[in-house]
This record gives sequence, structure tokens and C-alpha cells, in this order.
Amino acid sequence: MNILLTSGARRIDFVGFFKKALKDADIKGKIIVADPEENAPSLQAGDENYVIPHQTDSKYMEAIFDICKKHHVQCLVPLNDWEVPKLSAHKKELEAIGVSVFTPDKNIVHNVRDKGKYKELLKPFDVKAPQSYFDIKEVEEALEKNEISFPLIVKPRNGSASIGIEIAHSLEDLKFAYQFAVNKIKETPLDNATYKKPEDNIIIQDVIEGEKYSVDMFNDLDGRFLGSFIRKQIEMRGGDVDRCITENPPELLDIAQRMGENLGHAGYINTDVYYDGTDYYVIDINPRFGGGYAFTHMAGADIPATIIALTAGEKVQKDWLTQDSDIELARHDVVVQVDKEKVSNTLKTKEKASSI
Repeated sequence: MNILLTSGARRIDFVGFFKKALKDADIKGKIIVADPEENAPSLQAGDENYVIPHQTDSKYMEAIFDICKKHHVQCLVPLNDWEVPKLSAHKKELEAIGVSVFTPDKNIVHNVRDKGKYKELLKPFDVKAPQSYFDIKEVEEALEKNEISFPLIVKPRNGSASIGIEIAHSLEDLKFAYQFAVNKIKETPLDNATYKKPEDNIIIQDVIEGEKYSVDMFNDLDGRFLGSFIRKQIEMRGGDVDRCITENPPELLDIAQRMGENLGHAGYINTDVYYDGTDYYVIDINPRFGGGYAFTHMAGADIPATIIALTAGEKVQKDWLTQDSDIELARHDVVVQVDKEKVSNTLKTKEKASSI
């Protein structure tokens, strides 16, 4: 079984998780890693490693199909939320060549990528999300009616990696933060990931103060809920959780199950949920295999083994879907030598082939 991990970036640990899961399952195969940066550390860890165009490039999907066909890929797992919309749009075509794609269908991706729609999306499941406002005029009217109060958070509707997020403590701050977010969208791939103009791709919300949790849920390829994992966030670095404690609180496990069952997505979804002392609020939903899973893996779960079993049509073991509770975990950096001989460039390979 050959497995393609896209946007591997720094996640050498994920490559190792999948290699071990293949070995433990006694299945012959390769872990193939693809990333748009030729110096990405994960490209030093795969059995086959490819530099591919960025997901905003018109040749991105061509490169994905080329790799899948060349290596008879049976399973594709994206590791970056920016590429998921394009992969989900071509999911049926990938499935037609024998690839199990662990990403939600495009309609689900569209819904969860828009933070401004969370309240209406989650309300039918009895799950809360903050009220969103879409321009400064709306906020001024809400302030006059005492519906909201400062501080407020300003961020892109389809944001990722904490890009363009600012906290405003006054109306003057709010206007600055709004323009800052607009400019950040224009400078990043967020601008290409939506049909909305940057000025229409902003939301303003109440700041939810309190405990912060990572709440992950995993479904099978038919969208059936299999399990969830909760981690209390202790420390952040660059938009990623740097230190956490695994927990299994019934209230959050229930929220995760309701979301997993009602969204009916395929594969992994990672969410941020904040608790203000009274209610839990879903702040962010990422339709991909999040980097925070590494903590859960260290606490006993094994989603790579689950993915391999589902792809192979084998039985999933219950302990793969369970993490030990009250385990404190922290990230650390690993240095890897960049050997460019280990990496193939899909664009250069195509150019060379066409010139022969």
C-alpha cells in the first residue's frame, strides 16, 4: 500500500507514524511525501519525496495525479487546510483511479472553512459558536445596543495559522485591526482560497476568555463517527499548540460526537473550543489531519493505523481510537540534514520528459 502525505512541511513525526503503522500491519508499501518547498524537513523522511506546485498553482492537481498514477497510490492524507478545498473538489476523480481520499467532501469543506457561518452551521447540533459581525458598521450598531463589548477579535473568515488575527480594545483599534486583516489576506494564499473580496472576508467577534481545548474527531470514509480526542492547550507558538494535557471530559466528548455525526465528514477534523466558565464555543474548524494529533499519538492513539485499516478494508481496533488521559506533552525541535538528492521535483521531471 502506497500512501501520499501532502504538505508534509515540518511533520517528520507524521511520516514516522505512517511508516510504523504499515510495518505493524505487515503491509508492504511506501510513504510518499509531497510539499511545495524543496527544503521542507519532511521531504527527507519519506520513501519517495516530491516538490510539487503550491496549491494555488494551476498545475497542483496535475502533480498530485501524476504521483498517484506513477506510484499506484491507494491512500491520500492532506496535512494542510489550504490544499483541502482543491483536493476535495477532485475527490471523485482520485477515487476513480483507486485512491482513498481522507478529506471531507467539498460542500462540507466549504461550510467549515467559513468561520462566519459557524453559528448557523452548528446550532442544529446544539453546539455553540460566537456571534459574528462582518463590517465595522455592524459592530458600531451592536455596541450602541450593548449586544457586544470590547475586547473584540478581528480575523479572516477563511483564516489559517493565526494569519491576520488582531485584538481590538477600542473603536480606533478595531478600524486598524480590520485594515490589517484585509492587507494580510491580500499578501497570503487566503486571497486565492475564496471568491470573496478581502474586505468581505473579515469577521469580528467577542473574545471568549477562558480555557482553550483542541477537540479532534475522526470519521471513516463514509462519514461515520469513529472517535474523538481532547487536549487542553497550555502554551502556543506561532499558531500551533506547543504544550498540552490530554483530557477526556464528557461534555467535550459529547460535543465532538455530535459534530462528527452531524457533519458526516470523511477523515480527520481538528477544532479549537473555548470554555468561558459557562459554555463551550467552537472557534475554529480545520478539515485536515492537524499537527496537534502528534500529542494524541504519544498518548496511545493510532490514527495512521486506522487509516491504513480502512483503506485495506480491515477491522479497526478500538484502542487505536483512544488516548490516555492526564498526559502532559510538549513539542521539541529536531534538526535534519537537507539532502536534495532525496527529493524529486515534479515540474522539472515533466519539463525533462517533454524535452526528450
